[in-house]
Parts: sequence; structure tokens; C-alpha cells
Amino acid sequence: MDWTTIMLTASLILNAFLINIIAQQAKDMSALKRKQLHTEPIVQDAEFHASIKEKIDTIGVIPTVKFLRETYDLSLLEAKQLVDRVNEKE
Repeated sequence: MDWTTIMLTASLILNAFLINIIAQQAKDMSALKRKQLHTEPIVQDAEFHASIKEKIDTIGVIPTVKFLRETYDLSLLEAKQLVDRVNEKE
């Protein structure tokens, strides 16, 4: 083996190791974010409630659930329950 092959192999192994670390940290951050959302109530004020109600009236229930899932990293059940609570109050 020449040095070029050895260096390329070492570089590939190092890159794979670093990508694995980055992926694990991203997973940990997602878990911490989800844990924070579970400990802090999402609906904190009437203004937030009103914005969700406006979004429901504008784009509908299903797109609002999708929006909440993407924006606040909620599960499908959590987003649906939030939309249902807002609809019940109005």
C-alpha cells in the first residue's frame, strides 16, 4: 500500500467516526428538545391560542397539525390534541 491509499483510508474512517458523533448529538438534541416541550406547556398565552385558531380557520385542521409538528417538533398526537383544545375553546 502506498501512502496515498493509507491516508485516504484513514480520512474515510475519521469522517465516518465524526459523522456518527454528529448524528448522535443531533438525536440527543432532538430528545432534549422534546423533553423540554413535554415539561413546558405549549399553549402559554391567549395570543398563541388566537394564532393557532387563525391558522385553523385559514388553512384547515390538518395543515395546522402539520405546521405545529414541523415548527414545534410535536408528535402527531400532541399536535392534534392542541388543535382540538383550541377548537373546543372557540
